[in-house]
Amino acid sequence: MKLIEAILPPSTAGLLVTALLLSAGCSDSTSKGQAQSSPDKDATTMAAVKATNAPSKPKQNRGVVKAVKMGGGYTYALVDINGEDFWLATAMVALQPGQEIAWKDYAMMSSFKSKALNQEFDQILFVDRVINPAASVSAQRQGIVAESMDSAGYSFIRVEENGGSVWLAAPSVQVKVGQSIQWSGGGQMRNFNSRSLNRVFEEIIFVNKVNIS
Repeated sequence: MKLIEAILPPSTAGLLVTALLLSAGCSDSTSKGQAQSSPDKDATTMAAVKATNAPSKPKQNRGVVKAVKMGGGYTYALVDINGEDFWLATAMVALQPGQEIAWKDYAMMSSFKSKALNQEFDQILFVDRVINPAASVSAQRQGIVAESMDSAGYSFIRVEENGGSVWLAAPSVQVKVGQSIQWSGGGQMRNFNSRSLNRVFEEIIFVNKVNIS
């Protein structure tokens, strides 16, 4: 069965995984002349198999990186999540063992084979992006727009703040150079590679929205 290496939306991944599980459950057939077991026994056996093979879910959406592999335009990281090891895949980003990372939505896939790594993962989490939980900002901040560009439904804005500058990424918004804007919250990423802009941002903060002062 051919699997496409891609970051899947949770709803799509859930349907795909369900279909794969159902397909696997229906693949066994009784050969000609072989005696069939009773329906009750079959149901009990199938329930036991499903319970044994059911993928475990992470207890939280953050953990500590233990190992990193790169391949096929993606970063694969083995992450210690509350004492349990999970593999996750995300868009290419620089990660290092010992680094603490966090993420939001994810899609879990079982028996996923990466052709680029020539490795099969019993289960793997596909996440849109990873963030540094320690760099999350909650206080209201304000700055002056120094540069802005739109791409792939996002506005990338360089803001001058307290004598320095910071890059923001927010859902597309019309801003002009010289305008004062405000934002709060968000997650900071290092060495973020924007494929649509063909540019790597050393540091950038992803925010839900910006407000024009």
